[in-house]
Parts: sequence; structure tokens; C-alpha cells
Amino acid sequence: MTEKQVPENALRMLQVFEEGKRFTEDLMKENENLRLVVAKLKNESKELEKKYIQVDVPRMREKMRILEAELHESREENEELRNQFSSVEEENREFADRYIQVERQNSDLINMYVATYRLHSTLDYDEVLQVVKEIIINMIGTESFGIYLIDEKEKRLVMIANEGLDVQSNESVPLAEGSLGKAAQTGQIVLREDVHTQNADSEPIACVPLKVGDRVMGVIGIQSLLLQKDGFQALDHELFEMLGGHAATAIYGARLYSVSERKRSTLEGFIDLIKSDGS
Repeated sequence: MTEKQVPENALRMLQVFEEGKRFTEDLMKENENLRLVVAKLKNESKELEKKYIQVDVPRMREKMRILEAELHESREENEELRNQFSSVEEENREFADRYIQVERQNSDLINMYVATYRLHSTLDYDEVLQVVKEIIINMIGTESFGIYLIDEKEKRLVMIANEGLDVQSNESVPLAEGSLGKAAQTGQIVLREDVHTQNADSEPIACVPLKVGDRVMGVIGIQSLLLQKDGFQALDHELFEMLGGHAATAIYGARLYSVSERKRSTLEGFIDLIKSDGS
């Protein structure tokens, strides 16, 4: 290596050193600028944070409080409306039940009117008994029963018609015995509580006196009800009262008419016989 080359190498290294120094200084300046930018951003962030904490957060809290109050009020209104709806729904149900009940009562009244009309529309004794039997079966819902008239001379209740009983139509019972006799003597309806308990010697579950005015002329003895009927309702008691009066009057009138017709026929036959003998 010559003396000339040594200074050249040293000069080149000096140049590289100078370039490295300038690059380092530039990097330091750039880092300082970035540090200032970061510090500025931090300051701005803190200012924004302070601004929102001092202004927006309290306002938002107030809005939240107002919204919560409105929500609570809305819930109370909804609960009140729900209660009102339930009350109206219950009233509608009651009105519907009442309407059905009134319709049923109207239908029952119509049926009772038709039944009483049929009772008094004929003087045929057998037809009157048949109408009475149909009323007892269809309107009261009975399965077996007997219709009795009082024999004052024998002091007995004589059966004149029945349905579902394995007995003769002229069977009789003492006037002073059992629930039939009690109904006949007191003129009051006699009912039994266990309507579906039956045996061969069971008393009737209902005894309805047949009265013309205050005079008892017979008794309807209901022995059993249809299986779908649990017991006697208010309408049944009204039917008992109706049967006790109207059925008794119809039977009594038809019986008198039947007797008078037989007497008239007998008298006419006797007169015709006298006329034929005289001729």
C-alpha cells in the first residue's frame, strides 16, 4: 500500500462516517417530530375526553333517566290496559253465559207453554195421560215413573199410567205409607238426595202432588232419571209446580169428560132402547 492510498481510504471512511452521522441526525429529527405529533394527539384526545365527560355523559345519563321513567310508565299503562282487557273479557264471558242462560230459559218457557197448551187442548183421557208422560220424559229427563190417583174410598194411591216400571197400571200403594203417601197428604213436593241410587225397594226420588186448587187428587212418583242428568235443577222445580197444577187439572177434566161421555152414551142407549120397545 502506497502513501497516497492511505489518505484516500481515510477520506472515504470519513465520508461514510459523515453520511451515517447525517442519517442519524435525520432519524432523530424525524423521531422528535413523531413524538411531537403523538404528544399533540394525546393532548387532543384528553381534551375530547374532558369535553365528553363534562357535557355528553351527564346529558346521556339524564336522557337515560327520562327513558327509564317513560319505560316504567309505559309498563304501568300496559299492565292497566291488560287488567282492563281481562275485566272486559270476563264481562263479555259473563254476558255470553247470561245470554245462553236467557236463551235456554226462553226455550224452556216456550216448551212449557207448548206443553200446557197441549195439556188443555184435548179432553181425551188417554191423550192427556200421554202428553203428561211426554213432559215428564222429555222436559224433566226421567227414565221411569208412575202416575197415581187417590182412591178416597180405599185410602190408596192407584197407578193409572207408568213408564219404565215392570208393574201393572192398576197397582196401588197405601195412602199413608212412604214418600208417595207423604206427598199426597201434605201436598208438598218430596225429593230424595241420592237420585242415582236405586234398588228393588227404593222410594221414588221425587214425588209431585197433583192438585186441583188445594185438593190433592194424585201424585207423580219419579223413580229414576236419565244417566246424563245429575240431579234436579231450578227449572225442574218449576216444571214440578206446573205439572202439579196443569197436569192435575187436565187429567181431572179429561176424566170427568170421559165419565160424562160414558154416562151420556149409556143414557142415549137406554133412551133408544125405550123408544125401540115402545114402537
